[in-house]
Amino acid sequence: MKNPILKWAQSQLGSASLESKSIRQLFKSFFGKFIQSIAMTRLPIGAKNRCRLERLRGVKIGKNVFLGGGNILDRVRPDLITIEEYVSLAGGVNILTHSNPTLPLREILGPESHIVKPVTIKRGAWIALNVVILPGVTIGENSIIATNSVVMNDIPAYTVAGGTPAKILKKIPRTEQ
Repeated sequence: MKNPILKWAQSQLGSASLESKSIRQLFKSFFGKFIQSIAMTRLPIGAKNRCRLERLRGVKIGKNVFLGGGNILDRVRPDLITIEEYVSLAGGVNILTHSNPTLPLREILGPESHIVKPVTIKRGAWIALNVVILPGVTIGENSIIATNSVVMNDIPAYTVAGGTPAKILKKIPRTEQ
């Protein structure tokens, strides 16, 4: 790393790896984290304002989405998150689109240990309190993820899933309208 500002930023991260490769990316990341700190607050700023702030960071969010307080939508690659319309994310939800192990583990596990994959939450899904959604996961349309679950694999449409790791608990019957 030749740039002294990027070198300094890397030195502040401990064993984590700096994702930004340019000053522009570094400032964009800083701006995004600043916006996210406002969006994730538990202060009563309203779900619509949370959505507006997360859209500024690059998260793709449909209409009529509820974002509760304390959610963390990936701080490094928010642009890889898609939340379709009528989705509800209760408080304390963490959505990760990247995973980057420590330097010693990267040396042992190799470059494939650095994971960057999109996350999609389909129309009408309901994500309960304190759920963690890992990189590469798609939550199906009108599905429910139970409180304190860790979602490591795709969840089909019209399904209730829960646990650590999340497993399918039951199917939701589809009604004709």
